[in-house]
Amino acid sequence: MKALAIPIDVTVDNATFTDAALKRFQTKAVDGYDLLLLEAINRAGVGTVKIITDDMDYSVVPGIQIFTSNKYVIPDAVVQKKLVVR
Repeated sequence: MKALAIPIDVTVDNATFTDAALKRFQTKAVDGYDLLLLEAINRAGVGTVKIITDDMDYSVVPGIQIFTSNKYVIPDAVVQKKLVVR
């Protein structure tokens, strides 16, 4: 089955959106841009989230699958038995 790319609206235009993103800051060790992106993904309800990134912030977010070549993330994934080599 071919995966579909679904565009996500990341318009930050109301207090409800920003408040929800800031609340996520209490439980996720990510920076401000990542908080907003994660909130947009959450609101889009796209199911399993797969992200291609070299940003190691995403390695601490549960429920997403990241594709990376970040040399700091890969050893941690091995230790946690989460590394999949393709």
